[in-house]
Amino acid sequence: MPSAAQSSFELALDDVENVLWFHENAGGQGQGKRGRHFQSLNKSAAVLLCAAWEIYIETVIMECVERDLQAATTPTEMLRSLQKLTQRHIRDGKVENAWQSVAGDGWKELTRSLARGRVAALNTPKPGPITELFKAVLGVEDIKDNWVWHKNPLGVPSGKLQNFVSLRGSIAHGEQLPETLTKARVEAAYDTIDHLVDCVEAKLVDEGLLEADVAEDL
Repeated sequence: MPSAAQSSFELALDDVENVLWFHENAGGQGQGKRGRHFQSLNKSAAVLLCAAWEIYIETVIMECVERDLQAATTPTEMLRSLQKLTQRHIRDGKVENAWQSVAGDGWKELTRSLARGRVAALNTPKPGPITELFKAVLGVEDIKDNWVWHKNPLGVPSGKLQNFVSLRGSIAHGEQLPETLTKARVEAAYDTIDHLVDCVEAKLVDEGLLEADVAEDL
């Protein structure tokens, strides 16, 4: 049983698969150069895929935050990283009567709001920024340290993700791509990101941030 975030991610992949299906059915499966309109399909699929990845990261972090807040009965029972977010806000903020906002169960809503704001500040789902985000909000030291699978040793998946998100940025900004974006390249990125989601799920289970049975199929 996947996390709710992973279930939503898999639904989002349907849009990517639909674009690739149209490409295959309109252009065939054989090798060879196709018209420029097929480039538009590949670019659309890449943008949709990257969006699904970014939304997954944001959603799974908030899912873990919500799980932790629901389990905590006092502020000191929260994750230490969440305690730090709230303490820093109260200490450094200039909000009048800030301490009153944490009276009763107010600390939960304040922490939830701060975590949501930190997550929303993610502007690119590259390895560096998401590693910082997982550490800041959930206290995960390095979300990438289990990004490894067959023929993809540690470090290689991070590099692939870095390149793919940079490609998405170039597409979004209307830049001229240095080389043709092929359907095969989009499919390779699809496979990489699908694996990365599985890795993130497993890591969060290992850290006790998701239910153990969430990753039973990994």
